[in-house]
Amino acid sequence: MRIDYTKVNMFWERGIIMSSSVIDMLQLEYQRFSTKEKEIADYVMRNKSSINNINIRDLAAYTNASMSTITRFCKKVGCSTFVDFKIRLNREVDQPRNQTDFFIRTQQIHNDIINATAEMLDTDRIEQVVQYIKKARRIYVYGLGSSGLSALEFKYRLMRMDIVIDAVTDSHMMIMSASLLGEDDLVIGLSNSGRTLEVSDALNAAKKRGSKVVGITNFDHTPLSEISDLCIFTPDIGRTGDVNFINSQLAIIYILDVISLLLLEDEHLLSARQQTLKALYSAE
Repeated sequence: MRIDYTKVNMFWERGIIMSSSVIDMLQLEYQRFSTKEKEIADYVMRNKSSINNINIRDLAAYTNASMSTITRFCKKVGCSTFVDFKIRLNREVDQPRNQTDFFIRTQQIHNDIINATAEMLDTDRIEQVVQYIKKARRIYVYGLGSSGLSALEFKYRLMRMDIVIDAVTDSHMMIMSASLLGEDDLVIGLSNSGRTLEVSDALNAAKKRGSKVVGITNFDHTPLSEISDLCIFTPDIGRTGDVNFINSQLAIIYILDVISLLLLEDEHLLSARQQTLKALYSAE
């Protein structure tokens, strides 16, 4: 069935309740764009502060695209025309940064990522993940590289709540652990790109065993999002416009913070955490 990209509510039809932010849509739908549309999206994100000052002919010239291609591109992100696209994008564009003061610059980037994560946050999906965690017999969190560090952080948090959980940061161990899972188990995969094949392959193996699969990633329409029973989307740090920014896990940590706080609303989990903290303090 052909999808009508002119309707932003296509996300509702797919069961994904997301923000109608143009920048969010550019990120989430990026993998579905044609090669030329990706070039347009890349140009827009690099120059989003000045897009409001150009017309469709200018953008066509800058990207070597036809005006009809740009119009189709705008409709794919829920805008009726290029003018509509510019108006909505302009509302979301940040104020010019202070590029010389690195302390202010870092603060601005962190604020941007946290605010963007909060805006993309689907509370229903977060609460569903919390229920999955509470009901699971055991939980595995898969992640490689920086995502592996986030997986370990989440493991240590939930261990203090008396939750049976392990973090797996080696691709071979992921496949091995996934092959032993069952219907009462939960696997959470972390990958900013959604294209870390080792993680998605392990999630696929776990799903074949009947386990629930949750993905946390930046992009929709990726191997990770397609295999997940439920996917939580986070903003790509490339949206900050600072290619040198290195904390690729900030948005994921924000999501894990929210999940952790919701879990601590449970009296048993809160009591277990307090007990483990007391044990740690008394050992010092």
